[in-house]
Amino acid sequence: IGQPDSYASAVDRKWLKQIEKTLQRALRGYGMTAEISRESTLTPNAALVRFRGSDELTVPKVEHKRGELLTSHGLNVINVLSAPREIVVMIGRSERAKLRMRDLWCKRRLPASAPESNLSLLLGAKEEDGELLYLNLGDKFEGQQAHGPHTLIAGETGSGKGVLVQNLLLDLCASNAPRAARIRMIDPKAGIDYPWLRRMPHLDGELVTEQDAAETAFEELVEVMESRNRLLADAGVSKLSQYNKQLAPEDRLPMIFLFHDELADWMLVDTYREKIEKNVVHLGLKARAAGIRLILITQRPDKQALPMQLRANCTNRLALKVADRRNSELVLDEPGAERLLGAGHLAAKLSGESRVILAQVPFIDEDEAVELGHTIASSWRGET
Repeated sequence: IGQPDSYASAVDRKWLKQIEKTLQRALRGYGMTAEISRESTLTPNAALVRFRGSDELTVPKVEHKRGELLTSHGLNVINVLSAPREIVVMIGRSERAKLRMRDLWCKRRLPASAPESNLSLLLGAKEEDGELLYLNLGDKFEGQQAHGPHTLIAGETGSGKGVLVQNLLLDLCASNAPRAARIRMIDPKAGIDYPWLRRMPHLDGELVTEQDAAETAFEELVEVMESRNRLLADAGVSKLSQYNKQLAPEDRLPMIFLFHDELADWMLVDTYREKIEKNVVHLGLKARAAGIRLILITQRPDKQALPMQLRANCTNRLALKVADRRNSELVLDEPGAERLLGAGHLAAKLSGESRVILAQVPFIDEDEAVELGHTIASSWRGET
């Protein structure tokens, strides 16, 4: 991943050279220095053209010419990045390469605790260098930054949001024993996007498909959090992993992951929104120590679906393509997600990271997901 030939046929390499020349000529025509600093490369979605940075070539100056570069030169600028003494311009490919989930799983790193326990979940391949991007909901390990406990995922139809959520669920089930990780799933669509999940031994109870039951699920989770935090205080420890070390394996408390799919559908109901927002705030304050993680998912990121207090407590933001700049700012607190390419093109703003990271989510089709889900469930048989 990330090497010039990883996604490149001879035609692709010819296109890359032409894009490099066209971009260089265009920037010089706008009065900017445009000296190539090192070899241009291809990602699944873009050509990465690297220029030496200077006072005459800056990120704001290139961003300002984004419209002209598209309309006058046919260059779709996805992003412009700054690096030490370098400006990297990402130009969208006319035909994107497809990443397969199985290929990325072969390259991923897992902590020593896996497959018993793993909180570092694979998101995809970074656009800038092809390295794998993880959502790390646990402690820092092997240079991986620890991210916040709670995550917001947003993206419109066709953005790849469903594939991303499915990948996270499959990863969670594959790399955690059922006794170590329990999944609670709220889904107004009754789980039609994840048919294999009902048979997974990690599923804690039935899928929640009604508003009243969803409200109860959040209230119960708050009660679990308060109970666990009392146990931690009595044991003189600050987090669940420390508490579990004092117990025999069969007595240890599992991590709990609550997924709420299609959040916006029910957040339009005032009473539901008020109850969920209140409970998310409670969980946002103390759930990390208690081993509870929230993953909230919405197709329509507007102020009703994502009130400020809810967004503030989800410090990991995963944006697929959204309708407009306003929606991007609601999810990421900055524009950019409206320019994503769809089909798994991801902008990740993760707690502890200094900037938004672009990545490509790997693809898995429905039949592969069902087959993989069956394989994972079978491998854990007798481990609940």
